[in-house]
Amino acid sequence: MSQGHNQRQNVLITGASSGIGAATASLLSREGYRVWGTTRDLGKLRELPDDLRQSVRFVRMDVTDSDSVRRGVAQVIEEAGRIDVLINNAGFGIYGPIEEVAVELVKAEFETNVFGAIRVIQEVVPAMRERRSGLVINVSSLASTIVVPFQVHYGASKRAIEAFTEGLRQELRPFGVKVVAIAPSYINTNFNNATRFGQRENSPYRSWLETSWKSIDKRLRESPPPSVVAGKILQIIRDPNPPGRNPCGAFGYTLIPFVARFVPDRLREYLVRVFYGINFRV
Repeated sequence: MSQGHNQRQNVLITGASSGIGAATASLLSREGYRVWGTTRDLGKLRELPDDLRQSVRFVRMDVTDSDSVRRGVAQVIEEAGRIDVLINNAGFGIYGPIEEVAVELVKAEFETNVFGAIRVIQEVVPAMRERRSGLVINVSSLASTIVVPFQVHYGASKRAIEAFTEGLRQELRPFGVKVVAIAPSYINTNFNNATRFGQRENSPYRSWLETSWKSIDKRLRESPPPSVVAGKILQIIRDPNPPGRNPCGAFGYTLIPFVARFVPDRLREYLVRVFYGINFRV
């Protein structure tokens, strides 16, 4: 996927109406790529910046609905002819103790973050495989490496994405289709405002939940903008042989996956508790 071919490359980005998806769609369109973005509600497009609405072709798609995915991908292929790059970005977070978060909410998160990506992959990849060309970028998270208390469900969904990415990368390698994951750290987006909470009113975890959330929210607001991730994605697309896993964000955070390999479990868990201000003493 060299830079010289970008004028002929068609990109499909799920969840492209906000955050990382919107920043990536905007950057790629400015760089000459033809970009299609998905949104569950086309009626909300009027709220988007003019440059995003004018440069990106939006299609309605709910990644939790197989028929919606099928129709959306078919529309993009009809308009574009083919999809060269797929970016699975749609997702949301849950905050709450494992004991208290309703299973239905956990299922909803995995339907979007994991099964949603698989649905889109199953619709897009066959043509890439037959053409023996294409790139799939799955948006993971640093949370897939460092499990954050009370954000365990999100981390688990992203760890699943990492496993599917690694397996798909091997399966498609003989067919010339590249598959990678990009794992952002904290990025200053609307992610926390869209997070769904699952905790009881009189939760025994209340004090820790409040302390940890304040730490998470503060770090997110002080983090780099989503354009940092967009720039990394552009770099991946232009790389003829991109790495399978690509951490990005503030420099210190990007080192965590490498450092974590050499830190004993107990020490790593202790450092996480210190990092989020959680002492877990009753």
